[in-house]
Amino acid sequence: MKPIRGSCWLLVLCSAAGAGCEQPPASRAPATPPVSVPAEAVAGNLAATLASLPLKPGYYVATDTACSAASHATTVLLRREGIGGARDYCHFERIEQTGPQSYRVTQSCAELQGDLPAQTSVVTWTIPGPTRFQTRSADGWEHRARHCEQSQMPAEWQANDIGDVTG
Repeated sequence: MKPIRGSCWLLVLCSAAGAGCEQPPASRAPATPPVSVPAEAVAGNLAATLASLPLKPGYYVATDTACSAASHATTVLLRREGIGGARDYCHFERIEQTGPQSYRVTQSCAELQGDLPAQTSVVTWTIPGPTRFQTRSADGWEHRARHCEQSQMPAEWQANDIGDVTG
């Protein structure tokens, strides 16, 4: 299987079989809490480096899909240190705030059940609030998602223990 280029956490080929979300590789150390960014750093076009994105951890579903109708192809699990779905996981290597709602994220993505090496890419995130995001890869791929409470998800996701993510 060829690796997915750019934003590799796009879940295009997810199958209906398998777990709702896999755990990221154990070698990933948890990130520290987010830090405040001085307004002058953002206004002066100086990219401020952050420990995590200003998003609520948990399940995110494509904006054109109801939370109750989520599937492997439309759902990702956002952790402080990365994001992943049924087939792959992207570890955030570097997060830079480039504007009031804009972030440049360097991420290393790997398939969860493959032996292909991880691929590094840069993705632009637009975050209008703590429960919504839009991403755009260097090759133009876009994805929009919003947070869904676990209780709003299909039964398969409600049964997953994501307490380590949601705190």
